[in-house]
Amino acid sequence: MLKSCYFWLLLLVGQAMLGQSAIQLQGQALEVLSSQTEDLEGFLFKPQFSPYPSQVFSFVRQVEAADESRYLYIYDLAAKSLIEVRTVTPNTGLTAPVEDSLYQTVVFNEHLDWRPVLDEQERQWFAFVSNGTENNRDIYIGFAGGSNYIRLTNNPAVDTAPKWSPDGNSIAFISRRSGNGDIYLVADVDKIISEVNRDPARFRLVQLTDTPLEERHLDWNPDPASQLLAYSKLVRFPGRQVATFQIRIMDLSRAPLDREYAVTNDPLTNYTRPRWDPQSGSRLLYTGQGILQEAEANLYVSEMARDANGRIANKVLEDYRTEVFTGVRLTNSPALWLAGGEAVLCQKDSVEADYPIYSVNVRKWLEKEERGVNEAADLNAQFPNISEFDARKNNLIFIDQEENGSRIYLAQVYGDDILPYKLPSYALEATRARTLAQEAPAEPPVVTGGGGGNGKYLVGGGAVAATAAVVAYFLLKGNGNGNGDIQTIPIGMPPSAPGSGN
Repeated sequence: MLKSCYFWLLLLVGQAMLGQSAIQLQGQALEVLSSQTEDLEGFLFKPQFSPYPSQVFSFVRQVEAADESRYLYIYDLAAKSLIEVRTVTPNTGLTAPVEDSLYQTVVFNEHLDWRPVLDEQERQWFAFVSNGTENNRDIYIGFAGGSNYIRLTNNPAVDTAPKWSPDGNSIAFISRRSGNGDIYLVADVDKIISEVNRDPARFRLVQLTDTPLEERHLDWNPDPASQLLAYSKLVRFPGRQVATFQIRIMDLSRAPLDREYAVTNDPLTNYTRPRWDPQSGSRLLYTGQGILQEAEANLYVSEMARDANGRIANKVLEDYRTEVFTGVRLTNSPALWLAGGEAVLCQKDSVEADYPIYSVNVRKWLEKEERGVNEAADLNAQFPNISEFDARKNNLIFIDQEENGSRIYLAQVYGDDILPYKLPSYALEATRARTLAQEAPAEPPVVTGGGGGNGKYLVGGGAVAATAAVVAYFLLKGNGNGNGDIQTIPIGMPPSAPGSGN
């Protein structure tokens, strides 16, 4: 009896030391959708939660694994309604539902990205890629519950991967119209939504990069005032035949020739998939994988700040990065930020162990505290494929890929690595600034276009300017002591903004 009690005591202590309470399943998981359902045959993937309301998410369906056709859907969990996004391309620039015979030519609808703010009519917009009826992939926008879509681009080259700016007034995307894949931006989206004549030729389109190789994996800093866009850039280093992807940050608050900051510079490693932490916007998470055969992929984080001159810089050392997880699985979502922005959820790339799920507390890891990495044992037992996380309700979407189809599950989680959700200060200020801008419109600041762009463009519009003037949210701790340390400056405040001291 004594030995038995001692065993269970050791087991409980061991579980506590391993941090099993870092993240756990709350109740039972719910099967939401299955490709066994009529009209959903095939494989389901890429779920994305809508910001408003949180019970709506999009996903993509692929009929056959070898087929390049994609079908885009929006599902309402509360109403249990499923809507397919369909497009055609009339001369007006608008799109509308069509007969099934015509829809057979529209075989690519994907890359949906939800707008982070509602419009003046409280509508939730989204951007996506469609090949229309011309078999040409362009950027479209629409709103949840609507049946018409606005075509934003009209070019023979492929336009893809749209990403809304945090204030919702610009969309960055990748286009092959000028090379292997440069970054472009559609500005003044509020005006496009409100206009009657929506001819893509009249839209304000700006080229942000003009490089011989490729850019991909766009991710805006969540603070609208920061005007920071992270991305992966293919770089060919001197003396190296093989180019590698490196993480870059574009600071749109600065002049064109002074915008790009190199987070990584390693000719032997591909760094991809940058993701800003959603709460403070100061930590940048990304993956790194060596170019040697069978090299494992790892998760890295860099802490960013503005220096004394207002330039974005690494808080610690130039080109400094911290490895926070080894052997991460790159399929599905390599890492999902959890509520509070302190921890991420990821999977180990181990098929033998059925890709175990871990929570990585980035803050604890950086501050060298215990329990920085914790295995989520009860999640591993049921759900091998994590795909999406909703910080407002702590809901996870898991997709079980079967031999002939997929099942989408919704599971609520809790634990020490999940903090209570709260709207970040910059989001509150952005909402206030947007309201003020609508009530008393002001002339927004003009930034000169770069990278081969034509003319001038507005980055974020008046809301960004107003936000930059009022935000005083310090994201990082530090001292401007003159010893080479990064001076503490709000990362979201461009150096030219009122009150920035420059």
